Amino acid sequence: MRIIAGQWRGLRLTAPAGTVARPTTDRVKEAMFNLMGWGWSGGWAIDLFAGSGALGLEALSRGADAAVFMDVHRASLAAIRENVRRCRAEAVCQVWAVDWRRGWQRVCAQGLPVGWVFVDPPYPLGLWPEVLQVLGDSLVPVQFGVVCEHPAAVSLPAVAGSLRLAKQRAYGDVAVSLYSP
Repeated sequence: MRIIAGQWRGLRLTAPAGTVARPTTDRVKEAMFNLMGWGWSGGWAIDLFAGSGALGLEALSRGADAAVFMDVHRASLAAIRENVRRCRAEAVCQVWAVDWRRGWQRVCAQGLPVGWVFVDPPYPLGLWPEVLQVLGDSLVPVQFGVVCEHPAAVSLPAVAGSLRLAKQRAYGDVAVSLYSP
């Protein structure tokens, strides 16, 4: 697992110990960021189910201003902190030991300038529609979009509040759905 492009291109990342996370493969991550395009910079990357922090760090490497990583598992939080340290990005990263809902409430309370939100929850929980609805109904605007990684067999809604499904691609058993505000 590594950072694909940008200022930290090629930097190897560590994954959480054990089975608490399912790291996004480099192939899917590269495809995901290709879908997002290069026509953006700035804003905060919000990684709701951060795992290793690879998605938020990739966004930082490609031009996000800062990142918030949320997770509830100790192994994931340790991996995220180690990866942030490897990138020497402590000044622009916040690691929160909270669940996605409380974390998003905190983002809203702080009025963070959200650029991208990454949604890659544990597959068995099936949280994508609930998370999308909360984000789509939020008073805090998402500047660029919301990116969901999910099983290709799972259909996500076309509309969730202010969010509209803009792009969707499958890569084997994994799909990426990109929502625009």
